[in-house]
Parts: sequence; C-alpha cells; structure tokens
Amino acid sequence: MATKLTQSVVDKIRHDQEAGAQVYDAAVSGLRIVVGKKSASYKLVGRINDGTDRYISIVVGRTDEVSLKSARERAQELRTVLRRGEDPRAPKKAIPNLRDVADSYFSTRGLELSPRTLAWYKQKVEGPLSTLKKIPVDRIDRATVRALHEKLTRKSGPCGANGAMRVLKLLINDAARTHDLPPNPVTRGVRMNQERPRDWAVGPDDMPLLWKQLDTLEDRVRRGCWLTMLLTGLRSGDARSMKWEHLDQDGVLTVPSPKGGEAKAFKLPLPRFLIQELGEVRDLTRPLESPYAFPSSTSKSGHIEYLTRTQGFPYAPHQMRHTYRTHAMEAGVDFQTVTLLLNHANPHVSFNYVTRAHLLGHMREAQEAVCERLTSFRS
Repeated sequence: MATKLTQSVVDKIRHDQEAGAQVYDAAVSGLRIVVGKKSASYKLVGRINDGTDRYISIVVGRTDEVSLKSARERAQELRTVLRRGEDPRAPKKAIPNLRDVADSYFSTRGLELSPRTLAWYKQKVEGPLSTLKKIPVDRIDRATVRALHEKLTRKSGPCGANGAMRVLKLLINDAARTHDLPPNPVTRGVRMNQERPRDWAVGPDDMPLLWKQLDTLEDRVRRGCWLTMLLTGLRSGDARSMKWEHLDQDGVLTVPSPKGGEAKAFKLPLPRFLIQELGEVRDLTRPLESPYAFPSSTSKSGHIEYLTRTQGFPYAPHQMRHTYRTHAMEAGVDFQTVTLLLNHANPHVSFNYVTRAHLLGHMREAQEAVCERLTSFRS
C-alpha cells in the first residue's frame, strides 16, 4: 500500500522500519524506499517500453543524501527514459568528435571512394571544417554550422561553402548510425547557396575552331587524350590513366576505377573514328613500352598527370564532358542512354534492373551517332 510521504516521514523511516521493509510513494508510481541494516535508499522500479516487458530496479540515492523532492524529480526523469525504451543503467557511449568520425569514415569507406573523392573529403575536413574537428558531433549545433556556412560563402564562394556543408552532413549522418544524435544541424540550420550549372559546352558555331586547335596540337599524345574525352565524355582522370589492356579487340573500354571507386566500374564501346586515332597514338608511343595509352616519361604515375588550358587549346578538361553531353542530346540520343554512356547515377528504381553488358550494342550505336555529329564540325 502506498504512503503519502513527507520529508519528515522519510527522515524517520530508517529508525521506524525493520531492515528489508519497503515503503511505496503515493505521489510517483514505482518510487519506493528500501530500508537496509544501516541506511535506507530510494529506488525506482519500472518497465522498459522496448517490447520485452522487462522490469528493472534503479537506485536513485540514499535518503540521508537525497531529499524527497529531488528523488521524485529524478524518478520522473527515469520514467521518461524508460518510456523511450532505454535502459538508464546501460553505460552511455562517448560521442566522438568530428575528427574521429572523419577518421572512422575514411578507414571504413575509403576503399569505396575514388582517390580523388577521398582527397576532396579530407581537404574539406582539414580546411573549411577544421574549426569543428575537436567538437563532439552531438554538440555541433545549427547556429554554429549556419555561421560557418555564411563565413565560407564570403571566403570561398557559394559552391565551396555548399561542398563543405555536404561533407559535414555526410559525416554526422554516418556517426548517427552508431550513436544517438540530435537531428542533423546541417539539414535543419543551413540554407544551401543557389548554384548555377556551368555553361561549358562548346556550341556548334565554335566547334570548327575547337577541331582546328585540336588538330594543330604539337603534342600528339595529349591530343589523343583530349580527343578521347571529347568523343566519349570520359572524365579527365579516367582518360589519362587508361591502359591498353583496358581496351579489348572489339573496341570496348573497361574503366576500372571511375568516380565512386571500383564498385562503379563500367564498360564503354568506343567509336570507330577514335579507335583509329588511338592506333596512331599507340604506334607513336610504342618505343616507350608503356602500359598506358597516354604515357609520360616525366611523371611519377607513368601517364599524363595534368591537362590544362593553354594558349593553343584554351579549354578545360571537364568542358569536353559537357560538350559531349550536350551534343549527344542534339544527336538524338535519349536521356537514359546518355546516362549509361557517362556512367551517371540514376535515381529511378527501374534503372537498377538494367544490365549494362546486355546493352553494349545499343550503346555502340549511340556512341557512333554522337561521334558522327561531333566530327561533322571538323573541316
């Protein structure tokens, strides 16, 4: 039977009751005083709302150390925890800081990322996000990330600030898989800057000049690399690191480690015109005995390391990919096929049922159509 406890009643219980006696509090369900041989303690007995119907007993404190008011307040807090399905007796995991979260993510997911992507993530942590590295991720709040985003926008521009926030959001979400964290502060506190897509594609009127500049390049190996990017839409790194062993006798190129890592490896049929041009490059570089299609005797990697704008060829490497993408649409290639050719991710569920290997013939036809349009501007 529950007792209407007061502080004076509590003070007398240890002397008035025998050891082993339990006095239930009428004000807070589950709270009781258990009398021992030398002292008495508050205890709360309650059920965890986790589907197991378990009852547990939690010591709140000794009656000569904790007042009745404090014991009741603590008991109410514990009851709330139990209703959430948590066990208050379980030791809480220490929440890691952003640096530890980043190190864990890079060590477990690093192999799934391309070296370039991994380096970009690390640069964001060591650079724009460095002021947050020592803060436990559950203490990174909305005001902090919002202020940092605004500062980075002024310093690095809209895209640089957005990129840093995306990395921060990714790392906090990864930490939330194993730790109880509040809602992601980037999602709730940051309004991303508007980013305008680059209008990089070389249009029909400028294509003849591009071809003229491309054909007059003195370095024929670099010309072959630029040509490969233009006629396939390959990213610069994939084109520069291409090996002859990646190209089979049917003219199908295997890209073993594109953006996204080895899990995103794909096959790409090359157009006949490009295969002929690559044959000339191979004859030219045969004395070097290099496994790379575009070798360099001065680079550590053994292949061309950089492709940059020059006075004779004032285009950016990724501009070739934009140009290919635009002219593919002009050539009548449908959106889904262009997505396959560029190895872009597709959010539609039905796209997961597509097997690329069974579409090489279709992709080859599309590739030839794009090549025919692009080479039509060559005088």
